[in-house]
Order: sequence, then C-alpha cells, then structure tokens
Amino acid sequence: MKKLILLAASGLMLAACSSDKGTVTIKLPDGFNENSIVVSHMTIENMFNAKQAEDLKVIYDTLEVKNGVAKLMLDTVGAARYSIEPPVMATMQPEFYATPDESLDVKIVSFEPLEYDVKGSVLMEDLMSITSVTQGIQQEYMDLVSKNENVTEGQVKEIRDRYDNAIKQFVADHPKSPAVPYVIQDLSGDDFKALYDNLTPEAKKSILMPFAELYNKQVEEMVKAREEEEARKAEVASGTITAPGFTLPDLDGKSVSLSDFRGKWVVLDFWGSWCGWCIKGFPALKEAYKKYGDRLVVIGIDCNESEEDWREGVKKHEIPWLNLYNGSDSRLYQDYNITGFPTKAIINPDGKLVDLTTGEDPTFFTRLADFMK
Repeated sequence: MKKLILLAASGLMLAACSSDKGTVTIKLPDGFNENSIVVSHMTIENMFNAKQAEDLKVIYDTLEVKNGVAKLMLDTVGAARYSIEPPVMATMQPEFYATPDESLDVKIVSFEPLEYDVKGSVLMEDLMSITSVTQGIQQEYMDLVSKNENVTEGQVKEIRDRYDNAIKQFVADHPKSPAVPYVIQDLSGDDFKALYDNLTPEAKKSILMPFAELYNKQVEEMVKAREEEEARKAEVASGTITAPGFTLPDLDGKSVSLSDFRGKWVVLDFWGSWCGWCIKGFPALKEAYKKYGDRLVVIGIDCNESEEDWREGVKKHEIPWLNLYNGSDSRLYQDYNITGFPTKAIINPDGKLVDLTTGEDPTFFTRLADFMK
C-alpha cells in the first residue's frame, strides 16, 4: 500500500482541460487565501541516475495564484514527478507525473485531508482511478489498527487481499495502461513478478517503467536470497552441519560454551525483549522446557539490546532456562544464518544442527517433538 497512497484521489470530475501544451492548471481549494503556491519537481531520469541524495536535483517554482488558480510550465528537459507543497501542515501532498508536451488540470479540493484529482493524461487519469478504489481499502486498514487493540492476522489478511485483488483487477481491465508498471509495485514479490513478466509492450513504454524495473531487481534479489535460505534449511535438515560454537556470559557473568552440552539435545532461542513475537513464543517454549526436562537444554541468547534491558527482560518474562548475552555481536548471527527474530535452532546430542526456524512458527514444536522421540 506504499505507492498509491501518494496519489490520494477524490474521483471528482473537472469541467475542462488545459489547452496549452506544457502547461498545468492548478485549481486550489475554495477559500484559498494565499497569493502564491510552491511546486517542486525532479526529472525521473535524475531520480534513477542520482548516486546519493545530494545528487537529486529538486527544482522549486513559486507560482502566482489568481482567483484560486495557478499555472505551471512543465520542465522541458523530460518526464518528471511534480509535488504541490501544502500551505498547511499535512500528512501528504498532491503529486502527479507529466511529460513536457502534456497539458494537465489539477483540482485540489482539500490539502488536509488530501483530496484532489488530475485530468489530461491517460497515465494520471488511470492512477486516479485505481487510487480512488485502493484509498478506501487503505483507510479501512488504518482505522482497524488505530481503533482496535486486538487486531488478528486474519483481519489484516482480508484487507490486504482486497487491496491486492483491486490492483490485479485494474491490470486485467487495463493491460495497456501506462499506470500498470507503477501500481503493481504495491503487490508482494511473487504477485508483482507474475504481472511484471507479462507487461504489455504498451505498458512498458510508460514513463514510470523505471520504477517497475528497479523493483523487479529488488524482487529478484529477494527471490535469490529466499532460494539460498531454503538451500541452507535443506542443508541444516540433513544433520551434517556441526553447530557453530560460541562462548557467552550468563546472568552471573560466567562464561558458557555450547560445547558444554555435548551429549544432550539443545534448543537455542535467539531473542530480544524488544521483539514482540519472541515474547509471544515463550509460553510454548516453557511448555516444551517443562515437558522434556533433563533431556533438553534450552539456551536463550539475547540479541541487539543493552545488558540492562536483557536482564530486565529475563526477570519480567520469568524465563526459566539458561540465559546468555550476545548483545550486538553480528558474528553469531552470521554463523547461524539469522535473518529475523526469533530464530530457534535445534542441535542433536552429536552437536549437529538439525533444524533452524525463523519467526514464531508453531510447527517448530512439532519437529522438536519428533526429534525428542
């Protein structure tokens, strides 16, 4: 939902479009009393060629306002993204994309909450059209999480699915639209990739195609990383990898090594008191700890926080197993291929790493039970 919110639409119709090429007519809200308005822009080419933030060439134009209307001359250098600076504190600002030879009409009903419409190009009219649908769904999500303390994963998924389906339906109905390369960026990697790989020749000509190309590279990198992680999991499951050793201090300051527990089943729980999902997993882990008794050693390894916060966390959550402090030493994370928290590792009595689970996954305890048999 991160892309389309920048193009909040009202669905309002404009009476007419500008007649002069390269000109944008900006109709400001009723009661607008300022005699000028600021519009900033940067070319799309510059956005993607800049090596660092300092290289971004943002150009600001101060436009005269007459009878609630301002006129903007489009940059002749090339296609650009334009932003109208709100004269009041606002969470978002009106934005539009345009090429030098277009003529657009922008009608702003309100700066806060943002309500505006853009006419004059297929790209912007299609973006306004899909945003008029997704904006309502996004507002549902914001209301849900802001007004309810106990939001379930099912509720979030239902809204997310409707949001995604709205985008997919738009693409199915407008396969040649220049808006397609932009709107599909709001989809998850797999869904995005499926649509990206089947973009029509017409859609690929969009001035916004560079956005999709950049996101596609990111998705391909994520896919590669996921494949490497799956390969790593398969290697771990083979039971041929010796668990990386370590020596860390416990609550009494005594150094404890993994090798001290050779001959026993061991669970390593990489966690932090800042990690909500880590905390949610404690009840199930406490049950396993009690169930298997002396047959299982559980070692909590605290990560990415101060020693004081670690000690307070252990006390607050009444963690009964051995607790060690790793702090911010990244070497152990690399050794155990930790990509998220919590991460749980199962080590057999021979010191082999036989399971590595990222995230709070109930199936971890099913696999642990199988091993403990």
